Amino acid sequence: MSNQSVSVIIPSLKGDIEALDAALNAQTRPPDEMEVIIGVKPNGKARNQGAAQTKSDILVFIDDDALPSQPDLIEKMIQPLLADETIGVAGAARVLPARASWFERRVAAEIPRTVNPVPHTPLETNPPVNGYGHSLITTTCCAVRREVFEQAGRFSEDLTSGVDTDFFYRVRRLGYRFLMVPDVYVEHPAPDSLPALWRKFKWYGYGYSQETLRSPERRLGPWLNTPLRRTAFLLAATLWLVPNVFILYSFGYPRLELGFRPLKAFSSYAVAWGYTKGWQNGNHK
Repeated sequence: MSNQSVSVIIPSLKGDIEALDAALNAQTRPPDEMEVIIGVKPNGKARNQGAAQTKSDILVFIDDDALPSQPDLIEKMIQPLLADETIGVAGAARVLPARASWFERRVAAEIPRTVNPVPHTPLETNPPVNGYGHSLITTTCCAVRREVFEQAGRFSEDLTSGVDTDFFYRVRRLGYRFLMVPDVYVEHPAPDSLPALWRKFKWYGYGYSQETLRSPERRLGPWLNTPLRRTAFLLAATLWLVPNVFILYSFGYPRLELGFRPLKAFSSYAVAWGYTKGWQNGNHK
């Protein structure tokens, strides 16, 4: 498998990829193909379109606002896929850019999964097959063999967000493993203002509503199929907002931890509004 070809797929709403393009072309193992899909939503559809327009054996997906921090990132990320056919997805950790603002750093400190610690040894991080859950790997930067991509059914094109969680769940159900590659990471910004934080997590919440309906057995949030349930849920979320500043608990992170996390509470509240909006807009069946 050492002669496997590599395609890089970049979904981008505006096509602003100058820094990323330069970093990819400077790689010790540059891609054989690079496809930038501009203005296509949702991002699952954009990634599928990029995969369909390329022919390489290995697909590397990277977001347009992610920046490889090492010249050998592609070389290191594809090595596990070449060496072990049980590895279905290999990924890079995410860190904040050196220029990140104090607000971005606070978001990363308060909100889980904004960034990842960079492992120094191979880290297996498999999503659960029973119930809802995450791998530390995301489509911010990951690599997958094309045969696995096709076998798992590609990305869902009707999900607003959460396409990586949905796709990774299907890959894991096929028996493949997920590996975070050691000492490899991309710089990736966090939301840099309260409005940006609200928009991002409300978007997540909308996607969660779609995932809840798609896979009821993996239900993430409550069933909001009536106006009364939606109103009660938003009321409960509003009442929980202030306590949530001091107690980390949400349906995405169902564990109790004490602390002071106003931005985490704010983001959870945004998720609740997005989740409710998803049901209100006709996701319920």
